[in-house]
Amino acid sequence: MIIGIDVSTSKIGWAVIDESKKLIDSGVFKTNKKHGLEEKASDFLDSVLLPLKALYPKSEVRIEAPFSMFSGGKTTAKTMSSLQRFNGMISLLVYQTFEKSAELVAPISARSRCGIKVPRGTKAKVVVMEWVDKTFENFEMEYTKAGNPKPGKDDEADAIIVALSHFDVR
Repeated sequence: MIIGIDVSTSKIGWAVIDESKKLIDSGVFKTNKKHGLEEKASDFLDSVLLPLKALYPKSEVRIEAPFSMFSGGKTTAKTMSSLQRFNGMISLLVYQTFEKSAELVAPISARSRCGIKVPRGTKAKVVVMEWVDKTFENFEMEYTKAGNPKPGKDDEADAIIVALSHFDVR
């Protein structure tokens, strides 16, 4: 089994893909806004990692690499620092839980290995969610009353792509 994880400080997408490239399970873990990073990481361990370890003890784990460049004024150094720090915590918990290091996968590389092309001027998250929705029957795309994707579905879809990229399915 391949476990994919998309880490952010507010939501963590996760997915399990089997050796035949089928989506076994996926979801999104919403962190408690009132908790510090250490508590959020501990909550993720208890709620997601340990149950996944119990079900799939010999899994390979892939984590979406945190971004490392500023993107058009949307990201502050403080935000980047927190994300890097939290990603490191989750990586350590994966190592301690599965007794092996997770492979960090750049988002562009993961999409490329899955054959996903993002046209210029299009948001990658939208393209990824549409691709995952079309590719996997058991991925349930959900929308808000306003017709927008339900928060967290993009993180879940990203985790699926990170896991699936293990196979280079282009």
